Amino acid sequence: MTTNTAVTVKPRGRHRSTASLHRPHPRRWPFWAVTAVVFTVMAASSAPSALYGLYQQRWHFGATMSTVIYACYALGAILTLLLAGDLSEHIGRKGTIVSSLSVVGCSLVVFLLAPGAWALCLARLIQGVGVGLLTSSAGAVLADLHRFRSHHVAAVANSAATSAGIALGAVFSGVLAQYAPAPLLTPFIVLAVLCACGLAAVWVIPAWETGRGAHPTYRPGLLRMAAGLRGVLLRVIPIVTASWAVVGLYLALGVELTATLLHTRDRALSSLVILVVQGCGGLAPILVRGLNGRAASLSGCVLLVAGVAVSVTGFGGGHVLVFFAGAAITGAGFGLCFMGSTSIVTAAAKAEGDASIVSGFFAIAYIAVSMPIVVLGVVEPWLGLQAAFSWFGLLVALFALAAGAIAVRTR
Repeated sequence: MTTNTAVTVKPRGRHRSTASLHRPHPRRWPFWAVTAVVFTVMAASSAPSALYGLYQQRWHFGATMSTVIYACYALGAILTLLLAGDLSEHIGRKGTIVSSLSVVGCSLVVFLLAPGAWALCLARLIQGVGVGLLTSSAGAVLADLHRFRSHHVAAVANSAATSAGIALGAVFSGVLAQYAPAPLLTPFIVLAVLCACGLAAVWVIPAWETGRGAHPTYRPGLLRMAAGLRGVLLRVIPIVTASWAVVGLYLALGVELTATLLHTRDRALSSLVILVVQGCGGLAPILVRGLNGRAASLSGCVLLVAGVAVSVTGFGGGHVLVFFAGAAITGAGFGLCFMGSTSIVTAAAKAEGDASIVSGFFAIAYIAVSMPIVVLGVVEPWLGLQAAFSWFGLLVALFALAAGAIAVRTR
């Protein structure tokens, strides 16, 4: 990226010139191509969830093994973010996106050839690595490629594509599992084709980065960040933890809750609650994209508390519409929290010229979303579905309430 010679700016450290940051990007399609890549990778990450029932029938494993399989995915993502979160500083952000798509593509091949449950663990582990590589750099890439290099617009696109990808990936997989031939093959073939198309699109994007020669040797190590960035990350941790834990609650129990309420075994129909939560999570940032990071985070916390309360009440009373209304409110709250916190973090990363805060942010997010899935996978058989949903819902609602109170006090 070059600077305008008519403006004298002395960059310090890894900061980029203000003229460079705000000059319009000559093309629009690379921004939308990378947004589509985020959507595709997140769709691939959620697609296996709707197929666990079929895998359980084929290989005769139970809910505990399903939890272990998901834990492998979370472990891959978290370790990648913590140990290789700064990889883009060495191979460039374009190289990181290409690597992510390649790794996710490899995981899809393992799913296609899987001979047993152990292979699902391997595939999910590899998939977690690919997702970790993508999330560590996608926000910064989108900010770079936006025609006015707006980190706020990049945050909106990133959060919308992430939520929509998770939603439609799970529902798409559920529909194919219910109605398509070879339900354990077709979803991964389609996703592999989409990944190949994304790889080709990113590959032909003209280079937009310079100056990577300063980091010739890459040695994986624990994520480090400057004190100022740590302060920013500490301020958004409550928002990130509350919002992603709520998503984990619905990912862990949502399909079973829906099947119980609707008295159905239809996998596509049972995945509807994930579509509602994540679909509203993708739509809300687009509808209120004018909100700044703090206002979006605060509004999101309020919606999280209200949504969980409505959903728990609806399920306890057997009211389907009330349950889904609560899921929609919860999803909107997640979307606003994600947009707000991502906007804050991306702005700090751009200002400091250091993407380590983004990797730390998503590492915390994946820990938060994984804890409900792992814990509920273990305790739900003993507590029962309604008690598990009610008590854990109360816990995450209280945490969201506390996060909102912290957001009010934080300037």
